[in-house]
Amino acid sequence: MKKYIMLSVVTAFLFSCNGNMDVANNNAGTDNTVKKSVTKNNNASAAESIFIVSDTFQTQNKKEIILSSLSGKPTVVGMIFTNCSYACPKITAQMKNIAGKLKADGKDANFVLVSFDTKRDNAGQLKMFANMMNIDDSWMLLHGSEQAVRTLSVLLNVQFEKDAEGNFSHSNIISVLDKNGVLAFQKEGLEADQKETVNRIEELIN
Repeated sequence: MKKYIMLSVVTAFLFSCNGNMDVANNNAGTDNTVKKSVTKNNNASAAESIFIVSDTFQTQNKKEIILSSLSGKPTVVGMIFTNCSYACPKITAQMKNIAGKLKADGKDANFVLVSFDTKRDNAGQLKMFANMMNIDDSWMLLHGSEQAVRTLSVLLNVQFEKDAEGNFSHSNIISVLDKNGVLAFQKEGLEADQKETVNRIEELIN
């Protein structure tokens, strides 16, 4: 697992969650579709299932899980932190919109938010965020160790960096995984049209 953690952390970050509109190599709200078949992805780690991450995570309800417990359903993943005032609530709202457009209201897919903030985002904080965003307990909000979160971010091609104030600059990406936890589709951008994301999830369900 260490080889994934040692992969270089990129220097361009798409958005700062402190409310500043700092954008590198992208425009805020740009609708960039990243259709990354695992056989075509230039990052070799993305060909791996996230289930190789064997570390234990804790949910907003203080339940300990490992990522392989998500197997059997497609999984929609966003990486956020709860002290983020702009991008992360928008990512969460997009995921809620996706869930609402799925048949059976997303009950045939897992919806997961994973926090970058391993220091502050404990179960209680994640529960408060879930309540603020009107997210029910069918979703999982996860926090884990720094190693586990970094490894997962590499597997999902999500870039992030912690600043001196303890906040994070990060990619704004919604990832769709197949039933085996392998990256199947990604959509980037805070104002992105998620119609294709919904269609891809429906394909993976069927």
